[in-house]
Amino acid sequence: MKYNTLGNTGIKISELGFGASAIGGMFNTGETNEALKTVQTAFDRGISYFDTSPAYGRTNSVYGPTTSEILLGKALKGIDRSEFILSTKAGKTSSLPPELNFRYDAITHSVESSLKRLQTDYLDILFLHDIEYDKGKHLDTALTEGLTALRDLKKAGKIRCVGISCYSIEVLNKVIPNYDLDVVLVHNHHTLINNQLLELVPQIKEKGMGLVNASPFASGLLTKQGPPDWYPTTKKDLAIMDKTLKFCKENNVHIEKLAIQYALSNSEIPTTLFSCNQLYHLNQNVDWSEELADKDMLEKLLTLLEPLRNKDFDFGAYND
Repeated sequence: MKYNTLGNTGIKISELGFGASAIGGMFNTGETNEALKTVQTAFDRGISYFDTSPAYGRTNSVYGPTTSEILLGKALKGIDRSEFILSTKAGKTSSLPPELNFRYDAITHSVESSLKRLQTDYLDILFLHDIEYDKGKHLDTALTEGLTALRDLKKAGKIRCVGISCYSIEVLNKVIPNYDLDVVLVHNHHTLINNQLLELVPQIKEKGMGLVNASPFASGLLTKQGPPDWYPTTKKDLAIMDKTLKFCKENNVHIEKLAIQYALSNSEIPTTLFSCNQLYHLNQNVDWSEELADKDMLEKLLTLLEPLRNKDFDFGAYND
């Protein structure tokens, strides 16, 4: 496992990070003990960065919408706190359906609740979660009250780094140059079907911000299993994926393997978050990350996926 410095934060971080959305049931249901073992094995295999959110859960879960934080806290409890980097989010309290509140008091309350669920007294990074949602109607509140709350939490020692998470390249191009942030998390924009994250790298570096690349599998689209029920795909999108998966099967190649290898291929990106809730998939992904990609097969796959290149999937409008 390689380790990189996260911008000017001074934080050393594994190039492969564990995103805990899957253990919250965001892609499929999982077994609790298996999820705990998966997190612990991730640490044993050199992953030092773990990310979650209060919004990672399903309402029919035994824990309600906080499954991921609770399970992640249990899994990491026996590990020396100084040995891993932990981030969570605030502002988005539920994903299915989305519920957002970036008011000052809501953010501070969310963080206190997250600390209890995660069984820790501080967070290395706190992201304001999906600030662009609902066609940007929460954006002003997030960038005023929300960021003020994060800065106060940093002064109080509750968090080490202030950050935002966002999908919209348009919003990121407005926020990055004009706001003082320690870390930016961008999801779904450095994958087999999207390379727009690279457009942001120069200004992120210029500001000294840390960069977290999330969702190398495009939130499940680039997998044999296919996208979850909340994914805003069209029949045309799925037809392209069916054709690509058929090609992968015929050539005995895992699309997930090439997806994670591609996501890790740029040295300008210090860490990439992937998510899973099974030990087998965890070990498989770490193994793949340590292998060189088949360049010929990668090029063929990129050609097949070209119709989806840099498509703007409207996650922010979904479930409005």
